[in-house]
Amino acid sequence: MLGEGAKPFLGIPTGPLQVGHFIGALTIILMAFVEYPGFPLTNLPTPLRDFLQGGLAVTYTINFVLAIFAAFMAGEREQPLLLWVPKTFFVGGLAYDQLSQLPTKEQVKKAEAMLEQQKK
Repeated sequence: MLGEGAKPFLGIPTGPLQVGHFIGALTIILMAFVEYPGFPLTNLPTPLRDFLQGGLAVTYTINFVLAIFAAFMAGEREQPLLLWVPKTFFVGGLAYDQLSQLPTKEQVKKAEAMLEQQKK
């Protein structure tokens, strides 16, 4: 679920990278939408809060499109939709890249056929 076996992204394993992105997103959501006087992360000026909200809107719009693509890609790879669609929506391109590294049905069949030929 956290990307075991996936190729590292810029030399960083995908598991810690995905966890870091998720925690960062939660922090930005807190900063953008929660107002609690006296706490520095939630006591931001309105222009900065608006900027963060706009950035989140752009990011999650892109992630929504990637999640739609991930739904089709998961079907080609016989992977569960209930895992990959939300994961791609929340984590974005990291999850989509991880999914794209998994073999398709056809690639699995070709590999199995090659193993059968090698056994003969």
